[in-house]
Amino acid sequence: MNLKGVHLLLTYRCDVECDHCFVWGSPNAKGTFTLKQVSEILAEARKIGSVSYVSIEGGGPFLYYPIMVKTVNRSVELGLHVEVLSNCYWATCMEDAVEWLLPIAEAKDVELSLSSDLYHGEKWITDEVRNAVSAAKILNMKVGIMAIKCPYIEAPCPAEVDGVKVGLYELMYRGRACSKLADKAIKRNWREFTKCPTRTSLNRRGFT
Repeated sequence: MNLKGVHLLLTYRCDVECDHCFVWGSPNAKGTFTLKQVSEILAEARKIGSVSYVSIEGGGPFLYYPIMVKTVNRSVELGLHVEVLSNCYWATCMEDAVEWLLPIAEAKDVELSLSSDLYHGEKWITDEVRNAVSAAKILNMKVGIMAIKCPYIEAPCPAEVDGVKVGLYELMYRGRACSKLADKAIKRNWREFTKCPTRTSLNRRGFT
């Protein structure tokens, strides 16, 4: 097996409890990496040789901001490209978003993957994500937006926001989505399921 990257769930805790979350993230969730554990994982990943990137996810990794920043810096020191995933709860205005992003923007080889869809709010693109996009552009950070399809709402998802591509992905019926959304799914004959439809959708490379 040629392992290309490591997806590090820094914490299962999140500021929200979305119906579609496949890792059961919530304000009450437990489980957070320590700096020592993160360093050990990154060191082992680097030994493999084929690993070229680290994706820092959650939950909400920004909830443990100092640990996240050190994880970013350590990954870059090891020559790894870094992706940080967030719903941008912290981007209450563009000016504040710049301050939140500045320490990881200075690490250089870091891109943002921002979560925004109808599970996070009443609009496909939240105001916080728009603020984060503006801040990322000011800091010359690579950024993309990831949205998950909502099977019971027909409102169209925008293709881009301020020139930033919005990637629209299939809903994965795993975790909380199984209990909250399965009854709303489009029914299909079981014989049609010859392969997993979500395996390739997990690749979030190629953002502008």
